[in-house]
Amino acid sequence: MIKSCILMLCSVFLLLTIETAFAAEPGYTLIEAYQTTAATVDGKWTTATEWSDAFILPMAGTTLGANGIWAYKMDSSSTYLMSFLIESPDSTNDATDKWVICIDGSNDGGTAPKADDVKIEITGHTTLTMYVGTGTAWSVIANKAVTWKDSLATSAYNSANHYILELKADKGALGDWGANPPPHGVYVSMYDASNTAAGTVAWPPTSADNPSRYGLIASYDATVPEGTSIAFIAALSTFAVAATIFMKKRVSLPKL
Repeated sequence: MIKSCILMLCSVFLLLTIETAFAAEPGYTLIEAYQTTAATVDGKWTTATEWSDAFILPMAGTTLGANGIWAYKMDSSSTYLMSFLIESPDSTNDATDKWVICIDGSNDGGTAPKADDVKIEITGHTTLTMYVGTGTAWSVIANKAVTWKDSLATSAYNSANHYILELKADKGALGDWGANPPPHGVYVSMYDASNTAAGTVAWPPTSADNPSRYGLIASYDATVPEGTSIAFIAALSTFAVAATIFMKKRVSLPKL
């Protein structure tokens, strides 16, 4: 138990160090996990453990649940496949519903999309459109090795029927940066046209058009257990800070 806590705390400090060193929205960092089970792109949890080897995060807030989650894992065995899962509370099929995944391949930020930035957009549960940055905006490109499927299904995080998206992208085909390891910037969002009051729900809650405020996919770290959420990492970070303060106070106590 103590060893596990130490390893997890090391992961916390790794996340904090990497986030400080590279462009990223503060507080939105994940560690890249390599899959032990390949995801089946069918818009549902094909098995109860299909995504348990991924890094799972809440779309909003710090709780994994019915408000939406997303997950990411990597298969670099041959084609650098990036696998994404997004679960939305949405159960209505609207023509303007939207999923968006943006990747800043070189994680070099910038307030507008550049040539190493890619946007994957799915509209109306039917249409995939891909974009690359021009330095000032997004430009449409042909589909580059992206496969996807969404469907109404249930999961361990939401027992009601809701839309689940599964998507795979071959980062080796997305740009010249594709053969590079992390860090990569990442932005994930969903929009439910039947709930306009909620607007676009995004991780981080920023803009797809501003890579300097994307989240961060950091390097793979084996000390993070399967299915670990950023909420748990944040809790550990708080514990680490509290423990550090306590130890400092303890050391500074005068001798009697």
